[in-house]
Amino acid sequence: MSLPAIGRRTAPMRESGFAMLARRLQGYTGPRYPFHIGDNVLTPPETAEWGRFDPARLGNPYRYASPNGEEVLRLAVAEKLRHTNGLDVGPDEVLITVGATHGIACIFQALLDPGDEVLILAPHWPLVRGIALCAGVVPVEVPFYQALLDQPHRDVSELISPYVTPRTRLLYVISPNNPNGLVLTASQLDALGAVAERHGLWLLADEAYEHYAFARPHVSLASRPGLASRTVSAFTFSKSYALAGTRVGYVAGPTAAIAAMRKVATHSVYNVALSAQVAALGALETGQAVVLGARERFQHHARLVAERLGGHAVQGGSFAFVKLSEGGSAMPLLERAADRGVTLAPGDLFGSGFAAYARLCFTACDTPTLVEGLDVLADVIRSA
Repeated sequence: MSLPAIGRRTAPMRESGFAMLARRLQGYTGPRYPFHIGDNVLTPPETAEWGRFDPARLGNPYRYASPNGEEVLRLAVAEKLRHTNGLDVGPDEVLITVGATHGIACIFQALLDPGDEVLILAPHWPLVRGIALCAGVVPVEVPFYQALLDQPHRDVSELISPYVTPRTRLLYVISPNNPNGLVLTASQLDALGAVAERHGLWLLADEAYEHYAFARPHVSLASRPGLASRTVSAFTFSKSYALAGTRVGYVAGPTAAIAAMRKVATHSVYNVALSAQVAALGALETGQAVVLGARERFQHHARLVAERLGGHAVQGGSFAFVKLSEGGSAMPLLERAADRGVTLAPGDLFGSGFAAYARLCFTACDTPTLVEGLDVLADVIRSA
C-alpha cells in the first residue's frame, strides 16, 4: 500500500542552518557565547513581567478573545503609531498578531495570490523566504543592503528595477536591516516608494528593529508622502520590550488590507492569547524607559563589535554581518569558533552570495559575556 505524498510547498525550505554547528557543541562544557539567535538579554518592563500583572485585566484570560486583538490594545497601538511613527491610523487599521512573523504571513496570504512574486531585498531575514513559500508565493532575492552599505550613494531604482517582472506584486523592506544593520534614509525610502508606484506594487515594511536605530533616526515607510495607501507595516514587542516569548506583534495598513488579513488570522490562530496581550499593553504603557535604555546599551554593544572585529559600523538593529572569508565559505571558521563555544548564524541563510559572512547578534547577552565572546572569536579569526 502506498502512502500519501508530502506537499511540495515546503520542499524548497531549508532546515535550520545552525544544526551542523549545534552538533559540534555536543559534549562541550566550557563557556558559551550564543551570538547565533536574535534574542534580547534585557528584562521586560515591570508591568509586562509574568507574575507582576493582572492576567484578567482584559477580562477572563481563559475565554476566546477578539480575532482583531482587544480594542484597548489596538487603541494604544494606534496612538503609538500616530505619535512615534507618524502613521495616520485608527484601531480598525491595526491587527494584533502572534509576533511580527505571523503578521507577515497574514500579509502574504491576504495580499498575494499563488505564483505572484515578492521582491526580497538581500541580505534578508531568513524566515521571510519560507513564509513566502508557505503562501505559494515566489521569493525573488534582490542584492541590495550590502551594496548600499558598501556604496551608500547607489541608485535604489537601479538596484531593484531589473528584478521587477509582470508577476511582481510586493516589495519587502526591513529597516534597520536584519542581518547587516543598514538604516535606510528618508530619501532611500522615497526611492523605494517610487519604484512601487511605477510598477503598482504593495510595500511591506518590516519595522521589528524600529527602536534600535543608531546612525540616524528610524523613519517609517508608510509615513512618507503618498505611500500610506500601498504600505502595510509589521511591528513586534519581541525586540523593543524584550517580550519575544510572549509572541505579540501587530500590523497596520489600509482598512481593506487589514480586513483581508483579519480573515487569515481568524483562520490560522483565531486570537492572540489574552495574557500575552495584557503583557504587551503593560509594556506599551510604561516601557519607554526600557526602550531608551535598550537603545543606549545596544549601541554600545554595536561599537564593541566594530572595535574588536572591524568592518562597517553597525547602523542599527541587533546584528552585525561579519565577513569571515575572502571568496570561500565561512563554515570552517564557524566550526572552529563553535568548538570554543562561540556560535554565529551562517551567512548563506540570509541570501545567495553570502557564504563568506556570518550574522552575529550583540543583544542576546550581557556586556561582559559579549566582550569575552568577541575576544574568543577574534582569536579564532587571527589563528585562521
